[in-house]
Amino acid sequence: MNIPNPTPERQTLGSWQGVSLDIAAWDGAAADVDLSVACMFARELDGGLRGGLLHLDNALSGKLVRLRDEGVFTGEMGETLLVRLPPATVVAQAVMVIGMGDPSQWTPATTAHAVATALGAAVHLGVTSAAFAPSLLDSGLAPGVTAGVAPAMMKAVMRAIDAHVSIAAHGLAPAPSLRRWVFDVGAAGFSSAAAQFSAALADR
Repeated sequence: MNIPNPTPERQTLGSWQGVSLDIAAWDGAAADVDLSVACMFARELDGGLRGGLLHLDNALSGKLVRLRDEGVFTGEMGETLLVRLPPATVVAQAVMVIGMGDPSQWTPATTAHAVATALGAAVHLGVTSAAFAPSLLDSGLAPGVTAGVAPAMMKAVMRAIDAHVSIAAHGLAPAPSLRRWVFDVGAAGFSSAAAQFSAALADR
């Protein structure tokens, strides 16, 4: 890891196929993992970035917004940007940003798809730990609009883990090296998020 990170509030929710499933009150810049994944829309609903996504952009010297403005990474649905050489202001060894399209078209399924993309990237890169920041409130979506996203994310990561374990069992790929998956959440909503993620994990 590039720089030390103060210990945030963190909780292990359980495990799935040998992968510890956690939540932590950190953002994409502060996530103490091998691969930190954040999401970015093609635009913000009301002004610019805020919260954790703004912190990540600042840690990258404003290059996320700059790349989007230049049309290099536009934030369109399914688009990915992999930062293999993050600066010392980012804790993780690598950062991936996943495009989410237009925020006015967002649904929980949009974020679930991004979770599957992130999990696949973690497996293909051979990392042992990864974190995922949905970046919804950071992009201007209201808390009421994003209700129900935690269960969708948990189900998506479980399905993605199952898929990669199955592929390995068929001898088509090495066994996944991923051992820890962390959902990034805000400190203010930590307890509520923990309850929602835990309920989704239990309802398997």
